[in-house]
Amino acid sequence: MSMKLDFKAPYLDKILIVIIIFLVTLGVGINLNQQYSVDRTKIPSKLESNGKFQKWLTNVKNKNIPLEADNLKFIEDSNIFNTIWTSTTSIDNPKNRVFYEDNIKSLKTLKESEFSPNEREVVNYSNNYRFGYNSNEVFFYGLREDKVLQTRIVKCEIEENCYFHRAGFLDNHVFFISEVSLYKFDDKNPITCLPSENCQYSFKVHLIDLNNNSIMTYESDSFESNLEYLKKEL
Repeated sequence: MSMKLDFKAPYLDKILIVIIIFLVTLGVGINLNQQYSVDRTKIPSKLESNGKFQKWLTNVKNKNIPLEADNLKFIEDSNIFNTIWTSTTSIDNPKNRVFYEDNIKSLKTLKESEFSPNEREVVNYSNNYRFGYNSNEVFFYGLREDKVLQTRIVKCEIEENCYFHRAGFLDNHVFFISEVSLYKFDDKNPITCLPSENCQYSFKVHLIDLNNNSIMTYESDSFESNLEYLKKEL
């Protein structure tokens, strides 16, 4: 399948991206304090009560993997947008509109594409090379007001046996991505573990808030398993 996404196109308006990042970031501090002031160490209640998140959690537990929402603890936060991985185009241009509509149709054919409630935005977590992204990268593509936005959302290291296996939107601005990978992996002192070999793994849940330019990451307790089994069962 071919796709028209071009993440390195020379027409990208880098100045516009910088402005968007600046304007979005202005309100991040206040909004995050309001949203996570109750207990920032645990996943927010709006995520825990989300139907798609609960479905993912139940599926994991049905595979005899010990996991509860309370076990997911906050480990880090980061920003989404930057001038390297983010690009925008105007939907007001007729050619850009056709380009966007064709890309959305192509993404709808992929099983690992999760769409927002308004179906204008999509996050793709396919575990293979596609459209310029590697299997260890998740990307976002969608219409935000009058701009088509595309950016890499999350990346993990191949050496940590990472595997993205689920995503879900809470609303048109917030979504989560689930990841399983080697527990306490350190790229400065990497652990070697074959996909067929039992090692200590953990789940990570990345909570992305587009309005606040925020990625909050939570991690579970460790458990013993192997990547081949996890890919098959999850």
